Amino acid sequence: MKPQVGEEWGRGKFRKRIREVVELSNGWYLLKTDDSKSARDFKVKVVFSLKPSRSMTPKHAHFAIDFYGKLCNDNNKAIQVLEAIHKVWAGKDAAQVLNEYKLKTSELPGYPLEYILYALRWILEQEDLNFTSRSESKQEDLTSICRQQKIVLLANRKGSHLAMSLLCDICNGTHPVEALLKGNLDIRPRGK
Repeated sequence: MKPQVGEEWGRGKFRKRIREVVELSNGWYLLKTDDSKSARDFKVKVVFSLKPSRSMTPKHAHFAIDFYGKLCNDNNKAIQVLEAIHKVWAGKDAAQVLNEYKLKTSELPGYPLEYILYALRWILEQEDLNFTSRSESKQEDLTSICRQQKIVLLANRKGSHLAMSLLCDICNGTHPVEALLKGNLDIRPRGK
């Protein structure tokens, strides 16, 4: 049975109410569920299979490694993926951006562009919700990294600046593991 808004998803004490569902063209589902940091906080889950049940919580590291693989395969097409992500982050409709960039990024290995755009739309939104502050020098570093890819960081989306700069840093030539460590992003294995 398809996941439905208002139902719960997960096992045992990890069951959470589903707030939104996006069904992707490849049969995967993206879920936005309740989470615990605040009343507005949410978690993003991707469901690969309903029977047997296979799902995970997408992390920055997943997208960093995927983006690196795309860059290694075809630098020009990977830059188009970054442009598409930036447009969705800046507020353009994910379906419109997908239509605009689908052919420009076709035949790249890894995650489908549709999944990337819809998942990152929510993940970046969640980063903004949970953001508190960062030092001015760190903010200047993020701005400088993104400027190299001609990406202007949006003043009203400071929480997601770190994630956007991670992708730009990889595009600038930094290995994804170095970029994740430099950004102090969570790369712990599942279950920790």
